[in-house]
Amino acid sequence: MKKFEKKICNKTFVVNAEGELESQVKLLFEVLSEIEEQRLVSGFSLQIGWGVYYLSEENENEFVITTPDYLENPFKKTTIDLTLSLWVQLEQTHLLRILQLEGMTTKYSDKIIMERNVLDGEKFYLQRTRAVEKGDSGWYVGTIKEETKEIYAIYAYELLKMKPQIIKLLSLPNDYMVFFDKGEVKSIVDADNNILI
Repeated sequence: MKKFEKKICNKTFVVNAEGELESQVKLLFEVLSEIEEQRLVSGFSLQIGWGVYYLSEENENEFVITTPDYLENPFKKTTIDLTLSLWVQLEQTHLLRILQLEGMTTKYSDKIIMERNVLDGEKFYLQRTRAVEKGDSGWYVGTIKEETKEIYAIYAYELLKMKPQIIKLLSLPNDYMVFFDKGEVKSIVDADNNILI
């Protein structure tokens, strides 16, 4: 893990992350530099895409940036290691750039509906419909079998342990579908049924 520092408005901001994510760290610093100075105080939070970042004043005018701990309990724990949060952001942005799309945010705490044991199979699909309530990502993960299925909800961050390959897809827009075969993305289909990949 590498320590990055940046002085903004006479305050020092510290980010801890893997060195390979330097470009994402710079983007985070850029976003902070556009925020009014009086808002940059301990406890300030900022959502960027999937993740939320918090300012924690360690010394006078020195702030360490933390994020929810997605590998533990992000509702109760934070971590100074921003690697995972920045990696998700990078993966999602990279895919949108390849597809030349404007994405839609799925926050780590948004719910995803899925069929029981669907990720154990070789073939499954993801489909995003318009979310009906706050905190609903609109994503559904299912199989094509025509049978009664037991469904349940998970938080988006839980996919990091269950099937991390899905995380980068969560910023795709409404009405997009993704088909998996043998654990890999087989195709991405847009709202007009055009196959993008």
